[in-house]
Amino acid sequence: MCVTMAAGGKEDVKRDSVVIGELTSGSLHKLNNLLQGIVGLSELLNSNPDLPEEAKSDAQAILDIAEDASALIRKIREASRATVTPAPEVSEIIPATKLVSKKTRKEINILVAEDDPLVLNVVTGMLKHLGYATISARDGVEAFQVFNENVDRIGLVITDMVMPLLGGLELTAKILAIRPTTKVVVMTGYLQEDLQIDPDEFGLSGWLEKPMTAERLRQLVDSIVKK
Repeated sequence: MCVTMAAGGKEDVKRDSVVIGELTSGSLHKLNNLLQGIVGLSELLNSNPDLPEEAKSDAQAILDIAEDASALIRKIREASRATVTPAPEVSEIIPATKLVSKKTRKEINILVAEDDPLVLNVVTGMLKHLGYATISARDGVEAFQVFNENVDRIGLVITDMVMPLLGGLELTAKILAIRPTTKVVVMTGYLQEDLQIDPDEFGLSGWLEKPMTAERLRQLVDSIVKK
């Protein structure tokens, strides 16, 4: 299957920004969560060695479309904010790093907190495919309970920023109060420009925007594990 997408010009982006600009931040967050599901499932499907080549090609085409959609959302959002004073930029912390050994990965338990079932399954699936052991939590409250019960077993926490009952930043504060050396990564479907947060201020070890690819996730997690 061959899929092509026409690239729109700047005027198209500006015109569409009038509509997109009316979307609430929550809508954009949900849209990026959906794209995370598409990106993650496509990559996991494509990594199956038994998948026929034609099916792999289709999975890659779906992945390309999702990444194009994510880039377009960002362009439209930036155009809609052109006349607004931009918020301080929050950069993803994704340093280039060498692969961590399979043996090391097997020894690391990663707690993943995410209230969206699709994203939770995709992120844990990506981590398992990389060789890491995972523990899932469906919200911040459950994540804090799991952490309390497994303080010495958990080597890294990856949490969504916005969750019911207990958000990712609040969860981070509670976790660091128990064990200050815990490494915590926050992932979010919100755009960087819509946030005015300094990761260092909250003691975060990393920051990821959704949708993320498996390679971006690997780079960040491996860099933290190797420290």
